[in-house]
Amino acid sequence: MKVVQTTLTEEEHKLLEEYARRKSKSIKEVLREAVRNVVEGRVVPDDPVFSMPPSSKRTGKRDNGSVEHDRYLYGATP
Repeated sequence: MKVVQTTLTEEEHKLLEEYARRKSKSIKEVLREAVRNVVEGRVVPDDPVFSMPPSSKRTGKRDNGSVEHDRYLYGATP
């Protein structure tokens, strides 16, 4: 095994801890599963991100969404 080290924000760590606790798994187990799922392209069909309706009723495409996503999500900033 190889050791990989990274940093997380307090919020990310809290979310990770809560998720691991709900699944009765260690943080290491959850992270290994997440890496495998992302790298191998696996999707968990019952994941709420795929089963819940969209949070916005608006539809349409934005050509610059990757650049302007904060403005679209949170509105104009001062």
